[in-house]
Amino acid sequence: MTAAFRVPTDVGVTVGADGRTVYVASLPAGPLVVLEGAAAVIWTEATAGPADGWLGRVARAVGRPEADVSADAEAFVADLCARGLVRPV
Repeated sequence: MTAAFRVPTDVGVTVGADGRTVYVASLPAGPLVVLEGAAAVIWTEATAGPADGWLGRVARAVGRPEADVSADAEAFVADLCARGLVRPV
């Protein structure tokens, strides 16, 4: 199983005790990015789940059709890439 995106080695990731919040930071100086709700779902599916179908899994998790969420999810991941927090596999 290969994820759609990978976390670079100079990025730290911690999942909060609630299991629904993801903390991401470029190391060593940050800034810290806190992902909650749909943002945390997108992060998880893009970086941990299989590459195939990650947008569909995001859509199911937020209870929306894939067509409704794909553009926003792809834009969000593009922003994460621009910040150096993830890279396409």
